[in-house]
Amino acid sequence: MARSSSWHRMSNFFRKYRKIPHSSFKTKWNENLKQKYAMEELRSGLIADSGSNENDGVLRTLISSFRLHNCEPTPQAYKFVIKTLAKTSQLENIASVLNHIEISEKFDTPESIFRDVIFAYGFSGRIEEAIDVFFKIPNFRCVPSAYTLNALLSVLVRKRQGLKMVPEVLLKASKLGVRLEESTLGILIDALCRIGEVDCATDLVKDMSDDCYIVDPRLYSLLLSSVCKHKDSSCFDVIGYLEGLRKTRFSPDLRDYTAVMRFLVEGGRGKEVVSVLNQMKCDRIEPDIVCYTIILQGVIADEDYKKADKLFDELLLLGLVPDVYTYNVYINGLCKQSDIECGIKMMSCMEKLGSEPNVVTYNILIKALVKAGDMSRAKIIWEEMETNGVDRNSHSYDIMVNASIEADEVVCAHGLLEEAFSRSLVVKSSRTEEVICRLCDKGLMDKAVELLVHLV
Repeated sequence: MARSSSWHRMSNFFRKYRKIPHSSFKTKWNENLKQKYAMEELRSGLIADSGSNENDGVLRTLISSFRLHNCEPTPQAYKFVIKTLAKTSQLENIASVLNHIEISEKFDTPESIFRDVIFAYGFSGRIEEAIDVFFKIPNFRCVPSAYTLNALLSVLVRKRQGLKMVPEVLLKASKLGVRLEESTLGILIDALCRIGEVDCATDLVKDMSDDCYIVDPRLYSLLLSSVCKHKDSSCFDVIGYLEGLRKTRFSPDLRDYTAVMRFLVEGGRGKEVVSVLNQMKCDRIEPDIVCYTIILQGVIADEDYKKADKLFDELLLLGLVPDVYTYNVYINGLCKQSDIECGIKMMSCMEKLGSEPNVVTYNILIKALVKAGDMSRAKIIWEEMETNGVDRNSHSYDIMVNASIEADEVVCAHGLLEEAFSRSLVVKSSRTEEVICRLCDKGLMDKAVELLVHLV
């Protein structure tokens, strides 16, 4: 009896003071589970409706999927729907989805949704709509930042027409409180370099430095490569430009120096290339075989053959292994000095050192021999090409056809042209016309007609 009374008092105590547990249907894990099922329903619904272009059909599928599982649509669901619309080219339905988010939803919209919309509109040519979405972001309980601004700029800078809109967009973005970041300016600099506005890009990088932005060193390399691409290589002071960049604490690397060297060689300024090499050594940057090949090309173009010999010896002493391009440049220098024998010996050395001569190597030597009037030796080298498995190209045949014409060996020239045509190689039409005329002069009309058919 006492035990029953004690149990009764304890039961009353527990009933009075116990914590009432939450319903299992209201716990977070259960809500997540319902949202998961709703997303699966949504995916299935979108697949079923993939062939339909009905307006607002995707939005109705989204709402009904989550209503079926008694939960609210999530930002991730809207993000998935927008990506689906973009992939299926249903961009006209994105506006209704955004309108529903703005009016009917209460959550703070993630900025990534607007980034996806901007890309979808922008890459489809709907630039005005992409801009409009960006400036409406505050309406969606979201604060725009450089994250979405960068997305918009990436779209605008793809074409010159869009690039003209950038200043106005930046001005309006600043009024929204969007701060320009280094990445934002990097997008603009990359676009300016791409269209050749290198001076504007240089000024922008300078302004970044003056405003205490952290300038990515890759931007300096981008400026330098753009200068080498768009400026006049015959007169632009690229060395002075490089020195200006160095004053901003930019440390050029091997690739940067290589770009400058190639730029100078293209402009026929071989002597200046040597000064760039000396600066590299001062900066303790070891030039590679590509650098030496470019420098050799420059000094040989300037006919400074003693310097070329010195540079070739230097690269060997440094332990660099010449490749076929290096050998071709050096052999070309030897041939320009009329030292063809040394050029032929150098080709033999190439084979012993494991660098196989290519068609350019043979073309250089054959052209030099033809120019020297040694047609018999040129024909020997010509046959060696075939023996050594080196495929002749159009330039090879052009050299030999021209040599045959000058030697008044018209039948030989005709045979070479026929051989070139059989290998589907294109020979200068003027060269073919000349052979046709010579054949006609010699009364070889049948052969002339054959070539004329090929020419037509």
